[in-house]
Amino acid sequence: MSALFPKIAFRIGETPMSWASRQAAFHTGGRVVPFLNDLGIPVADLARGKRDAVERLCAKAGADPAEVIRDSIVAVGHRRFELCDEEFSAEFTTGPVTRFCPLCIAEDVDGHQHPGEAMRHRVQWRLAPYRTCPKHNLPMSDIRMGKWSDMLHELQAVPEALAEQLEVAKKRARREPSPLQTYVERRFAGETGPAFLDGQRVDQVCRAGEMLGGLLHYGPATKAAEMTEDMWDAAGRTGWSLLENGPEAIRTVLAETLTGCLRQNGHPSPRSAFGMLYGWLFASRLTKDPGPIRDIVRDVIVEHVPLVPGQILLGKAVEHPRLSSITSIAKAEGLHSKTLANVLRVAGVIEVGEEQKSARNVVADYAKAKVLIDRAKRAVPVTQVPDMLSASRPIVAELISLGQLTRIQDHGQLQSKLGKSIDGMSVQRTLKFIEGFGPLVEEPPETHVHLAKAAEKSRVTLRAILEMLFGQFLQTVYRLQGCHGFEAVLVSPDEIMVCIEDPPPDASDEIRFWMG
Repeated sequence: MSALFPKIAFRIGETPMSWASRQAAFHTGGRVVPFLNDLGIPVADLARGKRDAVERLCAKAGADPAEVIRDSIVAVGHRRFELCDEEFSAEFTTGPVTRFCPLCIAEDVDGHQHPGEAMRHRVQWRLAPYRTCPKHNLPMSDIRMGKWSDMLHELQAVPEALAEQLEVAKKRARREPSPLQTYVERRFAGETGPAFLDGQRVDQVCRAGEMLGGLLHYGPATKAAEMTEDMWDAAGRTGWSLLENGPEAIRTVLAETLTGCLRQNGHPSPRSAFGMLYGWLFASRLTKDPGPIRDIVRDVIVEHVPLVPGQILLGKAVEHPRLSSITSIAKAEGLHSKTLANVLRVAGVIEVGEEQKSARNVVADYAKAKVLIDRAKRAVPVTQVPDMLSASRPIVAELISLGQLTRIQDHGQLQSKLGKSIDGMSVQRTLKFIEGFGPLVEEPPETHVHLAKAAEKSRVTLRAILEMLFGQFLQTVYRLQGCHGFEAVLVSPDEIMVCIEDPPPDASDEIRFWMG
């Protein structure tokens, strides 16, 4: 077929298939499929916005391809499309549903000699969030004939449905476009909006807004499958107020929603609280990236819901949840749940009496518990410390009193054997300090004796001598070769007395007491 004459001008804002359908109606009086076949243009290629198909149609119709390409929804991958440099999923389109404004179509054909050549299907009508005609403030009409040709959205093929919807439109209540729809229109026009939204794909913004709005407007019991287009429109209006205020506003509302919905055990229930939002994000077959909303919901759940360490939550493992049950923490850390409950109770991490409940129902702050667990794993019974340090029990007692050795639970009322145990790190730290003294001697000098003997000769408490030792107030300290820990330490009673007579500025009251 040669170039078409007369020319049917492409109208800005209509789809390439609409333009082809108008030309078919004018030049052949028939449908678009045989018309494109005569032109040698595969109808599926034009429906998918393939550049070659669009350019061949423009060459036959005598039009600038740039204008037609700009209004083409182009397939760019599996169920992925692009329009005006904006990429989105197939669900962002109306799919096989033909959406239109009956009043716009009526104005197209009003007074026109060739109605089939006049009626245009707009590219905006192909977008799922576009549910209200901004010119007539009229809810859009949707039709689907159940045929393969629905994908063409050929208005000329459904005159009866157009006439029926025009009568329906005359009785429908009017409404202004939702702010979410307006955002979509402006974004495709190249305008900017809130930075938080502009940084996402347009379909992510809309789906998140509709799901948030659906939850807030209709409640968690409503299912997404039960939503009508009018309901989705209302949901988008409600969701917009959250979207435009940014992620913190979303977190706040979701946290309030979650904490207000409790299970029988008193813990927040994400499934019950988030309804369709939960169903969408937690779907096991969710293959499309929903955008920042997923991380926001995940953060809210981690902050308020007891989780199991290592649990997969929205595609990521929660290695150390903020909250977790005693059972889960104990299992992850290799402790007995009763032991852990006792440790946490003594430390004040859980309330008295909580440990009497089932361990799976007692919740603790994981970060706080982790610190205590690490200490518990390093616990050394007090009875073993003297051997580890080669020190007498009185020396060990004074080291604890000085804070040089620390208990696992440094608490006013230690009520567990574990709590009374010594932190193994403090034992190693003390031993390392002692082993740092020098020099080593094979025989004790006449001026130096062991700690107990020094206390006896100087008549000063072991506590005061230990403070001098660890405060490094004594100038000459020796270690006896072949001995371990405190058994090797040798100090001078004379030097102790000098320190007592002239204590350093930072000496404690214990030393100053002996000045006497």
